[in-house]
Amino acid sequence: MEIHFFINLFFAYSLFGYLLECIVLSAEYKKLVTNRGFVHMPFCVIYGFGAVGAYLFLKPFTYNWLLLALVSSVMATTMELVTAAVMVRIFGYFWWDYSNKKFNYRGIICLESSIGWGLLGIFFFFFLDGFAKKQISRIPEPIGRPLAMIVAFLYVTDFLLCMYQRLRSGEDESNDIGRLKIS
Repeated sequence: MEIHFFINLFFAYSLFGYLLECIVLSAEYKKLVTNRGFVHMPFCVIYGFGAVGAYLFLKPFTYNWLLLALVSSVMATTMELVTAAVMVRIFGYFWWDYSNKKFNYRGIICLESSIGWGLLGIFFFFFLDGFAKKQISRIPEPIGRPLAMIVAFLYVTDFLLCMYQRLRSGEDESNDIGRLKIS
C-alpha cells in the first residue's frame, strides 16, 4: 500500500476521534460541543496516532478480547498522560478535565476513560479498522494521492497557525469544554 493510503487513513481516524469526542461530550454536558481539536479543522490527531500505535503494538493481543482491552487501556491512558505533560510544558494547561470523575489523577486520567479506551480498542480491531481501510481503499489513486497531500498540507498549515496564535496570546481558543490549568 502506498503512503497516501496511510495518510488518508490517519486523517480518517483523526476525524473519527473528533466526532467521537463531540458526541460523547455533547451527551455529557447536554449541549452541543463541536470544538474539540487543537486546530480549526475537525481532526483530533491523537486518535490518528492512537490508531497507528494500536495497529503496530496491539495486533498481537487480538486473540484475547480481555487482554486487548487491558493493553488498549494502558496504551491510551499513557498517551493521555504524555500528551497532557507536553501540553502543560508548552501551554501551561491541557484540553480536558477529568477532575470531576472518580478515581482520577490530577484531572489528566481517570478510571472511566481508561475503561472506555479499552472498549475502544476492541471496537477498533473488530469493526473500525477493517471498515476504515475498506472505505479508504475505495478512493481511486488519482483522487487519493492529491487528497492526502492537500489534507496534510492544510492540517500542517492550520496546526502552525494555531500554535503561533496560542503561543503568542497565551490562551486557548480551540476548546470550549474541559481546559485545566496546572500551576
